[in-house]
Amino acid sequence: MKIPENNQYVLFGGAFILANKLQLVADKKVRGLSTKQWFLLRNLKDLSMESLPTITMLAKETDTSRQNVSKMLLALQKQGYVILRDNELDRRSQTVEMTMEGHGVLNQMAFKSTSFFDELFGDISSEETELAAKVVIKLITNLKNMQEDLE
Repeated sequence: MKIPENNQYVLFGGAFILANKLQLVADKKVRGLSTKQWFLLRNLKDLSMESLPTITMLAKETDTSRQNVSKMLLALQKQGYVILRDNELDRRSQTVEMTMEGHGVLNQMAFKSTSFFDELFGDISSEETELAAKVVIKLITNLKNMQEDLE
């Protein structure tokens, strides 16, 4: 990759390259769930701390379309990792519950991914990681604000 002199171009183009390479390499190195399935289950686990989330809530939390989340959840349901139920409060929506098998595979993935994360962040200092995380959060916030202005 030819590195542009403008750091904004590096961050903009690098985000696309990073997302593609991260998914490709992680899916090959850490077997069990795809990175997108792992991300969805991870968010489901966090959201379930308060109450069972709906598909719409999961879509919003992961910033993914409801259709994509539904498709992934159907695949995860076939694998026995989640249960979809009609929402008792609103029959138009479904709640999502992670099964014991889902918790197990998520824990297994966490164990398997340790070496992947060690290798990925190996030569990056904690200060660099902290600064990069702040920049990513600001970029996401700016994009969210831009998206709201468009709606």
